[in-house]
Amino acid sequence: MDFEIVYPHIKKHSIAMLYVRTVFGLLFLAAAAVCPVVNLILGGKAWSVIVLWSLYMVWTLVLKAPLVERNLISQGVKLLVMTVILLILIDRLIYPGWAAFVVPIVAYGALIVLAVLFFVNVSKQRHNVMPLIILTALAAAASAVALFVFSETRWPMIVLASTAAALLIATAFILKTRLLSELVKRFHIK
Repeated sequence: MDFEIVYPHIKKHSIAMLYVRTVFGLLFLAAAAVCPVVNLILGGKAWSVIVLWSLYMVWTLVLKAPLVERNLISQGVKLLVMTVILLILIDRLIYPGWAAFVVPIVAYGALIVLAVLFFVNVSKQRHNVMPLIILTALAAAASAVALFVFSETRWPMIVLASTAAALLIATAFILKTRLLSELVKRFHIK
């Protein structure tokens, strides 16, 4: 009986790459330690939280490569989630009032790019559909809740809700039974 290896083989990195990664790791740790101290000494708004989150984003997205779920769709979903969190942090800590308008536009643009990546090659990308489905479901639910909670309706929320709902419907229509098999694989249900 032959077994197929489904996880990627671990590539050996050069000594120079390990050295660069170690240097960046030490620089990131030094910046993470210095920024809150400088922010406390200088006072004012909590800009150090934004710097710490940005350092975490760069480390996670650029310098630390995941072994599993390393594809454009999963990395795009991770980038979108981290960017939305960064925008909300900037809105809440530095300059409030614009995130309710900007975040849905950024999410809409990222959903369109991820949908194009998925629909261009559905047969290959169907294994990567779960992060996209979870993201679109959360985007549709969050924008629908925001439309009912906020007193004024803004067009970016409406566009995001309708785009996410359309993307969910299109994905379910195109994948049909393959979507159910992917759900069974993902959640190990019978």
